[in-house]
Amino acid sequence: MSDFKLLQFDINANYKNQKKFDCGDDMINDFVHKKLKRRVKKNLSRAFVLLDKEENFIAFYTLDSFSITRELFEEIEGLPPIIPVVKLGMFGVDKKYQNKGVGKRLLRDAFIKVLEVSNYVGCAGIYLLAQKDAIDFYQKLGFIKLKDEIPSPMFLDINLIKSS
Repeated sequence: MSDFKLLQFDINANYKNQKKFDCGDDMINDFVHKKLKRRVKKNLSRAFVLLDKEENFIAFYTLDSFSITRELFEEIEGLPPIIPVVKLGMFGVDKKYQNKGVGKRLLRDAFIKVLEVSNYVGCAGIYLLAQKDAIDFYQKLGFIKLKDEIPSPMFLDINLIKSS
């Protein structure tokens, strides 16, 4: 992975081939092409981008402050009505780099950032909404499905992140 560079998304930068980014999901591609810059500029998300050795935009993820309700956790008692989490809002790897460990590397970076946040503010873990074809990927990393819906709400407890 030394041929890659991971950076915080800069709204003033022009990323090579960002407009050609294609992860195979039209919604995520549209977000990268048209909405990512605006979302970061409005302080609604923080984004991180992965560039290859030619400085091409090849992957990204966003983190948002978020909260979920205890109703999502059907089997856990004693939770407050509102649970603070960090939401992995958007996540994508260009098709040319999929199945090469790039996604896992990005998520490890996200986990480190969420752990750091949890040292300063309450954070029960990471929450995301997974499309059907991504559920297995997230489950292998320890995420649990909270509801049997599509997109599927999924959660990774901060204590699991700390112990890994």
